[in-house]
Parts: sequence; structure tokens; C-alpha cells
Amino acid sequence: MVNLFKLHIKPISAFLLMLLIAQLGFAAGTSPKNNPDEKRPLLAEKTVLNSFDPLFERVTLELSKNQQQYLTDPVAYHQFVNRVVKPLWDSESTSSALIGKASFEQLNNADRMALVDAVDNTLRRYAFEGLEHYSGQRFGVVDVVVNPRVGMGWVQVLMESSLIPDLHLDVLIKQFSADSWKAVDVRFKGITYVAVKKHKFRKIVAEKGIQALVDELQGKNLEYFAEICGKANIVGRPPCPAQDNDHGE
Repeated sequence: MVNLFKLHIKPISAFLLMLLIAQLGFAAGTSPKNNPDEKRPLLAEKTVLNSFDPLFERVTLELSKNQQQYLTDPVAYHQFVNRVVKPLWDSESTSSALIGKASFEQLNNADRMALVDAVDNTLRRYAFEGLEHYSGQRFGVVDVVVNPRVGMGWVQVLMESSLIPDLHLDVLIKQFSADSWKAVDVRFKGITYVAVKKHKFRKIVAEKGIQALVDELQGKNLEYFAEICGKANIVGRPPCPAQDNDHGE
């Protein structure tokens, strides 16, 4: 099952800095029709749609037109991801979900920032890996369901491809203000990114501490970006490391 998730999350992650908190379980069974306060979910759904629909349209257009350029210029793709995708993803919520809310809240500020940065860089790496696997997929929002009472919801996305059957996935979202909703997880065929990763991450933290998890994530990120930036002969411009580093997985 995990392999199936990984197989399809590669192209999916091209448009998102790819995450689940326990309350998200309500989403599959929540409908605006069952909410007595009809105006609130309708307004919230419109806000979400106005944010995410243009995102998927922009990503589809950018990847279809500029994939080859981005494959040879990691700096340009990094700038695109940071400018267009990253503002709609909350890496702190993802980090909290991955190691557990209680554990996350017990971290000091330095460790918390280090973990969020490591997770943020990991999600950015997934976006680059997704770019490598992109083969003309088209993305579009087909449904939005929100529950403003708890500030959670989901955006259902259709991924159309000429190579494989069409796929549906859910982008799980969290409300941060009246007009701001951000992605925190991705669910495909009932499997979420956090569900796949959290057991391994929590085991590392329990047995070796938070720094060991940060080091493992950042080591993989550094190795990956050093490789692709080496091929492009770029040094010291994000996401490219400033110099060689022996810090591994």
C-alpha cells in the first residue's frame, strides 16, 4: 500500500510542498448541507476555491511550458515553488503532525525552528522529485468541503494523465484566518503523507532525539540538492549548497 502511495505521490508533489492532524478525520463525512449555519461554509468554500483553484491552474501551466527549463535550472524552479506554492502550505502544522502535537509543543524554540526548516526543505525536495516525474499531468479542483467551526477541510483535486487512469486526491487544509486556508497534508486512496512517515519519525525522536531526525532529513536534502545543482554547475544560490559537505543520510 505504501508503495502505491509513493508511486503516485511523485508527480502529485510537483505542485505542492508536501500534510494530517487528528481532527482531519471529520472531512470525509462533513457536508455544508448538514451545517445549520449555511452561510459560513459557503463563504469559506469560496475563499478556499479562490486560493487553490488558481494555484493548480498556474502549476499545470508552468509545468507544461517550463519543465525542461526547470530541470536544468534548479534556482528558477526553487523561486517558482517559493513564490507560488509555498504560501499555501504550512510546514509548522505538518511538522507538528509528524512527531505528534505534544512532542512538538515540548520542543524549545531552536529545536522547533530546526525541525520546521528540515521539514520545509524536505517538502521542497519532494517538489523537485515530482518535477522529474512530471509527464503532462493536468491538475484541477473538483470539490471543496470545509467546516469553519473547527477550521478544517479538504480540497479534492483531479489529476488527469494520458499515461495512467485519472486520479483523485485530497489536499487537507487548515484555517489560519478568515481569508487564509493552507494545506497541511495530502491524502491518496485513504493514505496520507503524515500517516506514512510519522511512525518512523517518532521512533527516531524517541530513541535518538529531535536532532537526529533533523540531521537525517537535512542530510538527505543536502545530498539531493548538491547532486542536481552539481549537474547544473550552480553553487551558493538556493537551493544549491554553498560548498561541498560531507553531511550524509
